[in-house]
Amino acid sequence: MTFNLAVPDKNDPVWTSADGFVVRSDEGIIRLTGEERFSVKVTGAQTNGNLGVMEGIVAPQFGNVPHTHNQEDEAFLILSGQFRFINGDQTFEASAGDFVYIPRGTRHGFKNILDVPSKMMVFYTPAGSEQFFVDHGMREDNYDPQDWANRLRNDTALQKAISGMNMTLLPREDDWA
Repeated sequence: MTFNLAVPDKNDPVWTSADGFVVRSDEGIIRLTGEERFSVKVTGAQTNGNLGVMEGIVAPQFGNVPHTHNQEDEAFLILSGQFRFINGDQTFEASAGDFVYIPRGTRHGFKNILDVPSKMMVFYTPAGSEQFFVDHGMREDNYDPQDWANRLRNDTALQKAISGMNMTLLPREDDWA
């Protein structure tokens, strides 16, 4: 079988440019927020703003505050454990190997529903939200969960950064009931 396809010249950058990269399993910028430990693997600065990727370990029975992103879609690949997700006015569970996609503008949140830590990959398209964790998450060597909680309540710079993310927090009392 023969195909008559137009093939670029061998000197064309499509053949020669090496713009991809690899991030090794032990690489990433480690940040902690509440009961979450994130390794920021890929930032918008590395992908021309196209993609942000984080690996997260979530403490047992911890759930984040449901929210919407106004500019980014968010997706999750569950690596271990089990999570309950809020998706608009519905909930569902996702386990190791499951993939979850949340389009921008959709109220969502997640909670580790096990009594052991659970792990996930988080993807943002376009990139942007991962930079919040780089800039405002706490380093492992000086992390104090109570200090993080106090910062959320009292740190106006942190509150301003959250509001500047084009994200809206949408908690309800019965979210994780």
